[in-house]
Amino acid sequence: MKDVLLQNAFLGVIIGILTSCPMGPVGVLCVRRTLSRGQNAGMLTGLGAALSDTTYASIVYLGVGLVISLIETYQSVLTIVGSLLILAFGIFLYATPPRYDSKDNEKSSQYNTWQILVSSFFLTLSNPTIIFFFIAFFGRYNFVHQTPFYWGVFVYSMCFIFIGALLWWALLTTIVSLFRKKIGLASLRTFNQLVALVFIVVALIGLGSALFGK
Repeated sequence: MKDVLLQNAFLGVIIGILTSCPMGPVGVLCVRRTLSRGQNAGMLTGLGAALSDTTYASIVYLGVGLVISLIETYQSVLTIVGSLLILAFGIFLYATPPRYDSKDNEKSSQYNTWQILVSSFFLTLSNPTIIFFFIAFFGRYNFVHQTPFYWGVFVYSMCFIFIGALLWWALLTTIVSLFRKKIGLASLRTFNQLVALVFIVVALIGLGSALFGK
């Protein structure tokens, strides 16, 4: 059990970071709010996104836990499928430029703390495709593997996914605050391409381990 907890702590942080770092609508919104209203507003946006991501991660984890025997039986297949999904997303992310078209109201300078948090939460929640990323990463890293199911391990694992996501948003808002005069769409696209390359490398390693390992 100790090994499971240590593994899930490490992988939870990694999964939380990887699912948060693509510069989609919420990422752009976080950057915009950081530039216009400061790092606190950006962090509140990231906090809302992290809570939403953790909600989806919990749904996937619980759903996966119900069919744990199937996962153990088809671990190699799930690793291959998960890696292919991650690879496809990496290629899509690399080829798609970010846009300043997030659903943020420009009059929202009057937003209070809860409005910033809740708007970010529901904007992230409105994109259920994040479920597929969690399925892919959970399958790729064999993240759900304990039998029988333990609620304590579930809560513990979700906490580290949340921590990983929050670490990402803290890093992003800090960088934007430091270089706020140099941030533009070109910079965001370069960043997205770097993130996409990380996804592609992770996917290729997963495919290699599944096809040629053991």
